Amino acid sequence: MVVSREAATAYKKINRSGVYNFLMHDDSSQISSYQAAFRILEPFKEWVEMHKGWQMIQEFPSASREKDIQRLIDLKGRDYCINNNIDMSFEANEGPGALDLKLSRGNDKTVIEIKLSTNDQYLHGFEVQIEEYAKAENTRNRIYVYIQLGNPIRTKRIKELYANKMAAGDDPPFLFVIDSQPRQSASKK
Repeated sequence: MVVSREAATAYKKINRSGVYNFLMHDDSSQISSYQAAFRILEPFKEWVEMHKGWQMIQEFPSASREKDIQRLIDLKGRDYCINNNIDMSFEANEGPGALDLKLSRGNDKTVIEIKLSTNDQYLHGFEVQIEEYAKAENTRNRIYVYIQLGNPIRTKRIKELYANKMAAGDDPPFLFVIDSQPRQSASKK
C-alpha cells in the first residue's frame, strides 16, 4: 500500500495524540464486524474533530485526499482487527468495483464507503454504490462515511436524505459524518 508523505505524517500524529490507545482487545468472540467498524471510525472522528486532525486532512493534496483518508482509517484499524480476529480488507474488489473497506468474520460482514463532500458522486455513493457493494457481499451492514470539507448545501442534502429514509422506515446505510472543516482558534472566538 502506497501512502503519501502527508498521510504518513498524519498517521504519526494520530499515534502521538493517544486517541487510539484504548483500541486494544475486546472479547473477540462477542464483537461483530459492525461494532468493530465503529470502534475504528469513532476514534478517527475524534482525532479529526477534537485533535486538529482536520488540519492534516486539509493539507492532503486534493487529488489524493480521499484515498489518503481511506488509507489512514485502514492503517489505524489493522491492529484492532488483528487483536480481535476481524478481517479488514482495503479496496476489496468482490463485486461492482473496489469497496473502500470491508470488515468481516466469516459470514458477518460490514461494508464501508468513504466519500468527501467535495466528491460530486457523494449522493450516488450513498444511494447506489454502497448498496451494490453490500449486495455483492451479501450483507445489510453498511456504513457510509461522509467527510465534511465544506459544501454546506451538500451536507444538508445528504443529512436530509438520510433522515427522510429513516422516517419512511427504509433501511439506509448508517450515515457517519466527520467534520473536517477548518476551525477558528477558541482564543479568537
